[in-house]
Amino acid sequence: MRPPLLKAVKDSIRYGYAVGRVRALEARVLRDAAYERLVDAPTFAEQLRILSDTAYGQYLEGAQTADDVERGLERALESVYGLVAELGLPESMTRFFRVRHDFANLRARLKADVLGASVERDLSPLGTVPIEVVTGAVRELPEPLRRVAAEALDALAALDADAERRGTEVSTLAKLETVDRVVERAEYAELASLARASKSDFLGEYVALSVDLANVKRVIRAKRRGAALAEVEPSLLDGGRVPRTRLAAAYALPLEELAERLASEHALRGVQAEDLLALDRLDVATDALAVRMMRAGRAVPLGAEPVVAYVLAREAEVRQLRVLLIGKLAGLGTEELRARLRKVYVGRG
Repeated sequence: MRPPLLKAVKDSIRYGYAVGRVRALEARVLRDAAYERLVDAPTFAEQLRILSDTAYGQYLEGAQTADDVERGLERALESVYGLVAELGLPESMTRFFRVRHDFANLRARLKADVLGASVERDLSPLGTVPIEVVTGAVRELPEPLRRVAAEALDALAALDADAERRGTEVSTLAKLETVDRVVERAEYAELASLARASKSDFLGEYVALSVDLANVKRVIRAKRRGAALAEVEPSLLDGGRVPRTRLAAAYALPLEELAERLASEHALRGVQAEDLLALDRLDVATDALAVRMMRAGRAVPLGAEPVVAYVLAREAEVRQLRVLLIGKLAGLGTEELRARLRKVYVGRG
C-alpha cells in the first residue's frame, strides 16, 4: 500500500467523524451579512437581538456590560474547545488551542507584577492552568510556564543590574517589552512543538505563518519609527518560513524597498507592498494571509485541516464580536466599528 493511500485511510479513520461534525456546524459560522447587520445596529440591544438566533445567543442573553460580553464570549469559546476534546482528536491538538491562553495569562501576570497592579479579573479561564495557579508562586507553575516565568524574571533582573552599573534606571516600557519578548518566543516554540506532536502539517504551517506575520509587522513598525537593527533583531521570532537572517539583511533597506522585499517573499505571497506601508492596512493585509490559509484548510475533504480551520474561524468570530459589542457599549459609531472590522472569518458571504 502506497504511503499517500495509507495516510488517506488513517485520516479517514481518525478524522472522518470529526470532519462530519464540523461540516454540520459550519452552517452556524457568521457570514458577511451578519457582521454588516451588527455594525449597522443602532443599539447594543439590537446587536444582541441579531445574535439571539446564532450560536452566541445563549451565551450573551441578558448581557449589559463589557464584562458580561467577555464572560459570554469565553463560554462560547469554551464550548468550541470542548467540542475539539469530544471529537477525540490528538491531545496535542486540543492542547494547542488552550495553551495560547496560558501564555497570555502568564504574560499578563508578569506585566502586572512589573506595574504593581492586580490582574485576576483580566485573565482567561480558557487555558489549561487554573487562574489561581497562574497568579501564585512561580515555583508552583507547571512546565513550560515555570521555565518561561523564571527566564523572564532573570531577564528583568539583568536589566536592573545593567542599569545599576550604568547609574541609570530601567524604564517601565523596557521591562514590559522584555516580558513580551521572552513569553512570545517561548509561546511560539511550544506551539510548534505541539503542532509537530499532532502530526498535522496544516497546524505546523499555521504556526510558521503566524511567526512570519508577527515578524513582518514588527520589522515594518520598527523601521517606520527609525529603530536600529540592534534593537529589533532580538525581538524577531524563530520558526517562520522567512529566516531571521534574511529579515535582518532586508532591514538595512529604505522603508519602501523593505516593504517590496518582504512582499516578494514566497511565504507572504498575496500581500502588497503598499499595504505593508499603510498604517491603517497593515494588520488587515497580514490577517488576509491567515484567512486564505483557513479557507484552504476548510476545502480539504478529509483530515485535520477542516477541524483546525473551523476552530480558528470561531476564535476569529469571538475577536470580531468582542470589538463590535464592546465598541457599541463604548459609544463607537457605525463607521468607527466598520473600520475596525477585519475580514478574518471563513464562512461564505
